[in-house]
Amino acid sequence: MPLIAILIDFIGLFFYYIQIQNPAFYLAGLIIQSAIVCVLFILAFTYHGKKYAWTPPIGYRYFSIRFSILVISILINGIVLFLYILNYFGINDLIFSQI
Repeated sequence: MPLIAILIDFIGLFFYYIQIQNPAFYLAGLIIQSAIVCVLFILAFTYHGKKYAWTPPIGYRYFSIRFSILVISILINGIVLFLYILNYFGINDLIFSQI
């Protein structure tokens, strides 16, 4: 599943570069990014691999590397989805602003 999450991240990156070239696809990008976040949530909740590291310290546990890749992917894509929403409603165009 971590490889699927990385593949989904590259798909999201591909659609981001398409939207930079053509601003008419902002709504389509918002829908695709929403679908990506939903798929990543489904992958995280149905993950059957090892979620925690072998030797946990007292009081808390570390995620395993495979599960942490999935969690980091969800966090990054969630932030990108939030920035897409801000851009679409005209609140802040940070994600597609020109340097």
